[in-house]
Amino acid sequence: MTVSATARRGFTRFATGLLTASLAMGAFGAVGATATVAPTSTAMILHNVPPENLLANTKGVCDGAFDIVVRNVGSAAGALTYLDAAERCGLKAVLFFSTTTSGGRTYPSRVTAQVAAVKNHPALYGYLSVKEPSWSGISAGQIRTLYRAFKAADPDHPVIGLFGDIPHFGWARNPYTAGMADIVMVDWYPVETARSGCSSTGSHYIPYGPKWFSTQVRPKVAARTPGVPIWVMVQTHKYLAPSCHKKQRPSWSQMLRQVHEAINYAGATGIAFHTFRNVNYRMDEQRDPLMLSWMKSISGAIRAGTF
Repeated sequence: MTVSATARRGFTRFATGLLTASLAMGAFGAVGATATVAPTSTAMILHNVPPENLLANTKGVCDGAFDIVVRNVGSAAGALTYLDAAERCGLKAVLFFSTTTSGGRTYPSRVTAQVAAVKNHPALYGYLSVKEPSWSGISAGQIRTLYRAFKAADPDHPVIGLFGDIPHFGWARNPYTAGMADIVMVDWYPVETARSGCSSTGSHYIPYGPKWFSTQVRPKVAARTPGVPIWVMVQTHKYLAPSCHKKQRPSWSQMLRQVHEAINYAGATGIAFHTFRNVNYRMDEQRDPLMLSWMKSISGAIRAGTF
């Protein structure tokens, strides 16, 4: 696949931001200190794009609208394959090593070997250490220990922590303190079916995102780790499996509302879109070309300063 000129320009622009971030991180000498990453623009992030879709430029994901892709990998070999695909697509990659966390347990001793295999790859942006610790039962101590393991193995790339349950962000059940992440990512999926998500039809927008962003996430990150960026993962999918809190596909106006709330109330410097591919969902981005076009429109408006 030949990467388009637009993609190359986008990659060059984002590489400049990455260099700024790396220099900012280099100012922190002690392992375990929370580094300040200074992005030069809002990062546009895809979640869970398989390597074959990167290589095929499926739905135009390599055409310059996006900067970073986040992906679970199970081995060093799989991670390298993914990084190669991301590089050909003009994207940087954040890797989540699924072998380092499982069932509420973390395995920091496994980090060194995994990181050693990938840390010099030019497409590597950083590492995702934990996902939604309040749901998986991972403690504050475990998060900090895993963070230290990543920073000891590779001090030159940021560690991202994904924290769900934003109403309880920074509480004991969803802990956040210094020494956990260089970038804080939170997810908030406000588009549900009718009857507060207990129906199988209709659409209801949960209005409390601005409250939790502005009273829990943003002030606690600012107080505990000043300068650490916040990324927000917004909903693009449709998932009707739970008995309640069924997620409905957002409309165009609901997409705009999600991103506006993330930027205005969380102060987000990264917008991640969930999710490109999940066969367990009723709808994902791969099966929804209109949603991809909306995402690209939002990305273009943000970069142009007109969003």
